[in-house]
Amino acid sequence: MKQTLLVVFLAFSSFALFGQSSSEAIGSVPVKISIYPNPATNYISINKDENVRDIAIFNLVGRKLKTFQNVEKDEHYDVSDLPNGMYLVQVVDDNKKIVTTQRISKR
Repeated sequence: MKQTLLVVFLAFSSFALFGQSSSEAIGSVPVKISIYPNPATNYISINKDENVRDIAIFNLVGRKLKTFQNVEKDEHYDVSDLPNGMYLVQVVDDNKKIVTTQRISKR
């Protein structure tokens, strides 16, 4: 059931809302973004800040739990208040388009 919800959420958020898949390129240059550590305990970081503006964290039902604005490379973003479980982390660029959505585990 959780896997089905994950697939539906990813498809819906990437295609229906924004008309862009998470694997599309920005300006025809492929973008490789990693969110780490995974599994997370107290914080998450992102390895690339070019064109990245915001990070949003969703539960697997699609409810937005946290948002971080003005994201910078290798900064720590606190997730210690989230319960243990699986989450979707959505990375949004300067044009408010989804760059990628990745699944992380919180322990």
